[in-house]
Amino acid sequence: MDLFSIISILFTSYLTVDFVRYISRREMKKDFAALRTLKNYRWLMAIPVVLVTLTLTFTIGFLLYTYGQPILNFSWIQLIPSGDKTNEPQNLMVSGLSIPWFAWIFWVLLVINVPRLAKREERAFRQHTRGWKEALWQSVKFGLVHCFVGVPIAFGLALTIPGLLFAYTYSKGGIRLSTAWHAVYNWVILTFAMLFISGIL
Repeated sequence: MDLFSIISILFTSYLTVDFVRYISRREMKKDFAALRTLKNYRWLMAIPVVLVTLTLTFTIGFLLYTYGQPILNFSWIQLIPSGDKTNEPQNLMVSGLSIPWFAWIFWVLLVINVPRLAKREERAFRQHTRGWKEALWQSVKFGLVHCFVGVPIAFGLALTIPGLLFAYTYSKGGIRLSTAWHAVYNWVILTFAMLFISGIL
């Protein structure tokens, strides 16, 4: 087992314990309450907007990753010794999905924890934001902070796009509304992950 595998397992173990503890504390009702801001037609509007945002984010991230070498395709994960091969950049937050016998358990835990994680990020990057200049700067920081969990710089920059979407929803309905949109965004990603794990995609 190489060093990166050990890091990945330890990080996944930490997340698993944290996710289970959250569920055991029965705080879900409070965090899921933010979803009440997406009533009736708002659900129907949110999903296609999120799909377009995801497509745009991935496309820009891919272009930056492909044509921004050797800087924008960098991830600190590539610096970890791994024999004769170079580790591919990845998001350690979802590394548990790569463990065959554990992937579905981790997926369910992650899905349940999405509103909590979304609210945490919204409070950190959207709360008290005033004006589009500040919203843009906060959105750039929101994207780049994902590089700490292994996301390459290119995709970190591309995540500015959903960051701006969440900033807009924050301006319309505060933390609760931006958290709801953020949660839907992450759930759509996890749905695609589920389809990939199942072999459908």
